[in-house]
Amino acid sequence: MLVNLLTGINKVRSTPTIVKAVLMTIWSYVVFILLLFLYLFKKMCDRCGRILGMKRVSGGCNILMRRIDRSGGGQVSRLYMVELALKNLRAKKVRAMVTIGGVAVGVGAIVFLVSLGYGLERMVISKVARLDELKMLDVGLGEVSSLKMNDEFIKKISEIGDVDEVIPVVGMVSKVRFRNSVSDIMAFGVDQRYIKAVGVKMISGTEFKDKDIGYKIGEGTVAGVSQEMIKVNVGDRVIEGIYRLNTVGGEKLSVFEKCDSSSENLGYMMRVEGGVVGEKVWGESYHLGSNSQKYVEDVVSGKELSPWVRLKTSLWQVDDSDTAIPILDDSGAQRWVIGCVRDNGLKEEDGEELTSFKTLNEYLVGVGGGSVLGESTSSASPSAMAAASASDSAVAKLFDVVVATDSAGVEWVELKKTGESAKPKEDLVFNDLPSGEAYVSSGLVKMFGMDKQSILGQKFGVSYIIPDGLIPGSSGRTQSQETDYTVKAVVDDDASNYYYFQIGDAKKLGVKNYSQIKVLTKDQGKVLGVRKSIESSGFRTMSTLDTVAQIENLFGTLRLLLGFLGTIALAVASLGMFNTMTVSLLERTREVGVMKAMGMQIAEVRELFLAESMIMGVGGGVMGILLGYLGGRLLSLILSSVSMFKGQGLIDISYIPLFFVTFILTISFVVGIVTGWYPSKRATKISALNALRYE
Repeated sequence: MLVNLLTGINKVRSTPTIVKAVLMTIWSYVVFILLLFLYLFKKMCDRCGRILGMKRVSGGCNILMRRIDRSGGGQVSRLYMVELALKNLRAKKVRAMVTIGGVAVGVGAIVFLVSLGYGLERMVISKVARLDELKMLDVGLGEVSSLKMNDEFIKKISEIGDVDEVIPVVGMVSKVRFRNSVSDIMAFGVDQRYIKAVGVKMISGTEFKDKDIGYKIGEGTVAGVSQEMIKVNVGDRVIEGIYRLNTVGGEKLSVFEKCDSSSENLGYMMRVEGGVVGEKVWGESYHLGSNSQKYVEDVVSGKELSPWVRLKTSLWQVDDSDTAIPILDDSGAQRWVIGCVRDNGLKEEDGEELTSFKTLNEYLVGVGGGSVLGESTSSASPSAMAAASASDSAVAKLFDVVVATDSAGVEWVELKKTGESAKPKEDLVFNDLPSGEAYVSSGLVKMFGMDKQSILGQKFGVSYIIPDGLIPGSSGRTQSQETDYTVKAVVDDDASNYYYFQIGDAKKLGVKNYSQIKVLTKDQGKVLGVRKSIESSGFRTMSTLDTVAQIENLFGTLRLLLGFLGTIALAVASLGMFNTMTVSLLERTREVGVMKAMGMQIAEVRELFLAESMIMGVGGGVMGILLGYLGGRLLSLILSSVSMFKGQGLIDISYIPLFFVTFILTISFVVGIVTGWYPSKRATKISALNALRYE
């Protein structure tokens, strides 16, 4: 037991010595590989020095090699070992060239196949995205419907440190009338920054230039008429007195808790026989194209204001099938509230000004209408119930009454629209003259049956369909009045039918919220950080980097497969190289014995054989890279010739990154070491006496 303990202690004591020996061996190989690389590079410089004037480079290599090769006394210089290895390879030129050629074919197969993978990936990515698009984010609304993308949001995004530019976009469907034909065409309200960022290419016509980009309703003139500026407070009355009002036809109007579309939406108001009583007050601007000669501004915030109606009304809700259902309170009666409705959807009942009361509060107190503080009421007052009862006949005319019983046995009353036609919504009008400029896609030009030159200057009628949410306070889709647009240029895009117009035209329709925002970052590496900041606010983002990442994953797998196929050829070549080194050892057994008898150390014999195998490995690697590169260039040339013959552009299907070249050279070194390790180790074990007697 004591002997075992002492043996263990001796092993522990010798551990640092073993580690040191391993590290010294590794360092010796690193120095040897570096010297071999410098020597081969120097030889190349010597051959090219006469033509390219690289003598100074060759001299620098000599100095560097002498400093690295500091062989101790009695040791053979490593540079001499490299030169001796080259002489041995020259002695068997045919065998050496065949072996190097085999390695070159294996490496060339890998380089050629993998270069095709890189080339195809780069070609696909170049078609999918430009360099600038990799720094770009598309921002849209997420699941939270209360979020809005407006000028305030743009200002907030612009304050993020890595954001370079924020560009708004308004996307709308438009009804385009051209030569007695009407089509639904997608239209995008943009500015000059968007055209530059996206890389829109005009193939005919004039360049896109901004007009009325900073337009705000109330600035300048409306249809050539100057506007009067009026400053009031939110909640001030538009006109004195209260009125009996009603909706137009069967239209449904959103009822808000306050005269602001950002407040709680309580439900819908519908037409009531006898109307409802309300007062007109100033509230949030909703810009529905009234072409007023007055511009009303809030004294406190400086924001524009529009007329609202504060009233007491019954509430309705609408399901997905557009069925109107009354909102009931806990007692089962229809719920009545005091809320705000936009003024543009109401009309006054003839001769119904209630001169006995100055405000809505006075009226409600006078008739016993319940709360006058603007809060919801649980149920209707007696007078309100009487009015509701009187309205039954009118409701019956407007709706079919359907009584249904649910699974719990509770009866529900649903009102469905009858076939009676209701008065349609009035079309939106522009608050100022639109620019009327259209930049149409070449696909749309083909749909019109014209060419890129004859379409220029042509006019077509446009009626925009503004989706819900773009105009503050507006519910549902709204259609604008038709106006003429003139084609100014043609965009190079045969695949889609659309056109661009000035974003100022959308603002003249009252659009304050944007359908999409493009965010340009300062650098591609900053996209992820900016994306997280925006998504943390509840917005949805998309990036071309997502598509590029999917493409890279796909082609990464393809490159692995192609590289594996090429590795098979390299493995076969490695076996041939191993066979060459083994045969060379057998042929030079006497030579090894002579060198040992003359005093060459075992390590020096091993380095001599390793030098030969590494020279063949590196030579095969360099030649293989050249073969793979030339093969890729030749294939690209053939494909480009076919493409040019068919009227297409050049095709570059091959690409070799610099890091891949370094990787291939490293693999070539490794192949040389692995295939030469066994023969070199076997050479060190040959007895000098037996080798001298070997025939």
